[in-house]
Amino acid sequence: MKNKKRVFLYVRVSTQEQARDGYSIDEQIQRLRDYCKALGWVIVKIYTDAGHSGASLDRPALQDMIEDIKAGKGDSVVVYKLDRLSRSQKDTLELIEDYFLANKVEFVSMTENFDTSSPFGRAMIGILSVFAQLEREQIKERMAMGKEGRAKEGKWSGGGYIPIGYDYVDGELVINEYEAMQIREIHKLYQEGNAFYRIDGIFDEKGYKQKYGKWHTKRIKETMLNDLYIGKLHWDGQTYDGNHEPIIDEETFNKSVALYESKSHSNCKNHGRTTYLGSLIFCAQCSARYTTTKFKDKQYNKEYRYYACHSRRKINRSMIKDPNCKNKTWKMEILDNMIFDEIRKLADDPTNIHDIRQSKFTDEHLKKEQLITTEIAKIDSQKSRFMDLYGVGEFTMEEVQQKVAPLNEQKKKLVLELDKLSKTNASLSVEEATKIIESFEDVMNEGNFDQIRMLVNSLIERIEIDNEDVDIFWKFA
Repeated sequence: MKNKKRVFLYVRVSTQEQARDGYSIDEQIQRLRDYCKALGWVIVKIYTDAGHSGASLDRPALQDMIEDIKAGKGDSVVVYKLDRLSRSQKDTLELIEDYFLANKVEFVSMTENFDTSSPFGRAMIGILSVFAQLEREQIKERMAMGKEGRAKEGKWSGGGYIPIGYDYVDGELVINEYEAMQIREIHKLYQEGNAFYRIDGIFDEKGYKQKYGKWHTKRIKETMLNDLYIGKLHWDGQTYDGNHEPIIDEETFNKSVALYESKSHSNCKNHGRTTYLGSLIFCAQCSARYTTTKFKDKQYNKEYRYYACHSRRKINRSMIKDPNCKNKTWKMEILDNMIFDEIRKLADDPTNIHDIRQSKFTDEHLKKEQLITTEIAKIDSQKSRFMDLYGVGEFTMEEVQQKVAPLNEQKKKLVLELDKLSKTNASLSVEEATKIIESFEDVMNEGNFDQIRMLVNSLIERIEIDNEDVDIFWKFA
């Protein structure tokens, strides 16, 4: 008995190989058992890495085996095939030279019929590991070509992560209406002056969730800035037009991005918020956004700031709509005060709010009500299923209560949100607008930069400039 070889069996399958004949975990183990039995070897332990790629040594069972090898618990490592150990030439040789042979442990590959106890076996290890790595690189290249091809065809490349707002159906992205509604609301809330953490809090209050659970500030930001939602795809540094239906229109997306950049990339004392109107102004002639520019009068050592059409400034090529646009550049102070005066007119005579208000019973609002109602129905259905499982003895009442409690909490929040929606069909009601406008003068006199900016953004959807004409589109109109 003391001459019998003590062996470790190592088996592995990656996700792509789970169903391949001869590579399943059970199949590998059975064949290795028969092999060791025929040779009279004693199996000390079987190490199994299921669903782990051979491209890395960061595999739990492999690392456990290495520790046992260092502890001297075995004489040999046996695998079904060399590429079960690793698909990397460098990693294969590192394992054999630095871990196995260094600890007087031999390596045997059953199907290749060689082992490291002979010079020929050690030579063959090097040769076969080259081919194992070549196969891996060919697979990687084919996958990359496939993904590039799908991107060029406007198709989502797939993978484990399905974008929020979409479901992956028959190889295509299909809009998930409930999640899409939440994405549109992110843009709306952000453009109204809400920070990401505040949007996170609002969504939590409303009971909103997506396929990966609750929202958080990082996911909200990444979702808002992702141009996938305007129909774009990216692969290997290139941008392609996708076949999937956009969730956000380009104008809304560009407005959010511009507002984010104005907050993120400026070092001014207002933490990046350099203008009151910067995210609201559009050119009526070419539809480009307006941006800010500076002019320094050297004679009087004074700096002036202006709002200018992106197409005229030509700083950001992607923002240019018409390179020949000649729309007027407005001095910032003059346009700011003009808008402030229009708000003051509403404050002086609140009846003007009713005069300029139009119907806001929009399809979007009604659709939001329907989506939330559907989500509530899904929650009720889930609760019923849990009760059915309790009825047939699958769950105890305590288990049912644990599962139903978070569903009840989410439903409570959704019902409250539905109740709010049923009371108004406008993005901003007359009553809300009146309260904001009534506080305008106090905010102007006592508020800080951010408070003034937020107030203006809460009232105004957009401002369009056509030379001397300035049109204000109110959120309550």
